[in-house]
Formats: sequence, structure tokens, C-alpha cells
Amino acid sequence: MPGAVNVPRGVLEFKVGEHPALKDPNAEILVYCRTGGRAALACVALQRMGFGKLTSLAGGFEGWVSKGQPVQKSPEAC
Repeated sequence: MPGAVNVPRGVLEFKVGEHPALKDPNAEILVYCRTGGRAALACVALQRMGFGKLTSLAGGFEGWVSKGQPVQKSPEAC
């Protein structure tokens, strides 16, 4: 998704503070994964870490793509 920051769920608690976009616990954050399950778990973890403005994308990335929403490939994924 355009502007996305990739933080794998398995390392979320360790990596979240390393990215400048994730330093503000008051920032609005859209959390997503492939189908939605891991994103919901990530939101719980982020809430416990003090983040309060979280949204879990229903249907995940697959749902996003199936609705024809924009997708941007990151340079390192090429």
C-alpha cells in the first residue's frame, strides 16, 4: 500500500520504535496484513505499547486489492 511501513508481526515490539513514522503514539496508524488476522493482533500489541489511534484494515491486503485500491511496490521488493 502506498506509504506503508513494513514491520513484521513477529518483531513488532522490538522494531516499532526504530522507524520515524512510528515514534508518535498519537499518530493515526492503519495496520494491515494479508487477510486481517495478524493485523488485529498487532493492534492489541500496539495498544499495550501506548498507541491509541489504530485501525485494523478489514479484509487485509487481499481485500484492499480485490476492491481495486492502489498498490505501490517498494524499491527493495523489486
